[in-house]
Amino acid sequence: MKVFLPSTAILLLVSLAGCGSAKLFGALPVAESSTAAEAPWPRLVDTPGAPAKGAYSDAVPDPAAGVAATAQLGIAARDAAARAEALGEPVLTEAERRRLTRKR
Repeated sequence: MKVFLPSTAILLLVSLAGCGSAKLFGALPVAESSTAAEAPWPRLVDTPGAPAKGAYSDAVPDPAAGVAATAQLGIAARDAAARAEALGEPVLTEAERRRLTRKR
């Protein structure tokens, strides 16, 4: 542990020594490179504006459709829970089980 701490401090100092000052970042050009300017990906200014209120599409789904889907899924969940409860009951009665497991 005694060797680890000084070596870490030295490594930290050496790595930070090459950073220079904050003025270095002001000297970098702000203009976009030709490679980035010709890239096919969209830029932030290319994003479409918000749709008009009440206009829905695949990108902007109707909230009423989401509420209806939630209600339908709730009904399906209740039906599935009732079916699982019915299927969870024993298939054989206790008397039938005793009769089948009785040694002959």
